[in-house]
Amino acid sequence: MNLPWKTKGIVLTAPLTEEVDDVVKFIDEYLAKRGFNLIVMQIRYRYRFKRHPECMGYDPLSYEDVKKLLNVCRKNKIKFIPKMNLIGHQSGMPNKPTDGILHGHQDETYDIRDGLLRAYPEFGEQPTSPKVFYSRSVCVSNTAAKVVVCDLIDELLDVFEADAIHIGCDEVFSMGQCPICREIPKSKLYADWINGINEHVQKRNAKILMWGDRLHSTQETGYHRYESSDTGTHLAREMLSKDVVVCDWHYEDYGKFPSVDLFAQSGFKIMISPWRDKPSAEAFIKYAIEHDKGHIEGLLMTTWCGSGDLAKRLLYNEKGRWEHIDQIANTINELF
Repeated sequence: MNLPWKTKGIVLTAPLTEEVDDVVKFIDEYLAKRGFNLIVMQIRYRYRFKRHPECMGYDPLSYEDVKKLLNVCRKNKIKFIPKMNLIGHQSGMPNKPTDGILHGHQDETYDIRDGLLRAYPEFGEQPTSPKVFYSRSVCVSNTAAKVVVCDLIDELLDVFEADAIHIGCDEVFSMGQCPICREIPKSKLYADWINGINEHVQKRNAKILMWGDRLHSTQETGYHRYESSDTGTHLAREMLSKDVVVCDWHYEDYGKFPSVDLFAQSGFKIMISPWRDKPSAEAFIKYAIEHDKGHIEGLLMTTWCGSGDLAKRLLYNEKGRWEHIDQIANTINELF
């Protein structure tokens, strides 16, 4: 599929350390040949942090692992940037097969804290709650949390030698609950935290990318509550720095995708992010092309499966362990 934009990107989860070489080969022999020029690697806490080793996640990548991945990207003129989740997705349930990434849950239940909140539970929005809906969030009014988060950002920008970082900020349901936060509108909490991170990153001559689902409302768009906000955070759309690149994700065919138009009206540069279903991806891409006001920088394909598994499926046609792996692989193969 021919795309009219300058950027053709893909999100890959950090590979298991035993699969780093498979992913290096996948980048070199598959993604580069398909014209991908951006890889966003979902790290979360799966790196051997030196500044805050207490935040290290499951099977963390080493400095040398990251450099292997960076070098193959550079060889192929692919931009390589890290991704963390810097508000929500701070806890969850283990994926199966395990890759160290915790996924949200659609009921209120016990779950597992990820790196930051495992090390510093007091940084959470609900630090004493044994059960939470979907996943835990960072308390964005906690100044100590911001210090640690910025340290982690700096270390990832350094090892990736990157001029950008994707900060997630999607599917945030736990916000405005602590004694300080509950006195402040959720839109202001959301915008102030992101603008603060943006200011920190700009001092390093870098920029941030983020997911866009909390920046439009279910009433404005007709999307469901995971894909659009029903908590008032959408008002942050007019408070955020326009330096932020918004990644507008949609995984179903809505016919119309009004968020594309809303972001244009608000002055944001965006990337569109489809997933595994080919007809839905094609419908989203078609709508975006027709409604591009010069604000769309490109496509950022999501995968949400083990990157090593995806690599082996597309390189060697190995049977995948992950649910939907065949559908994801076929969509990438047929679209690009």
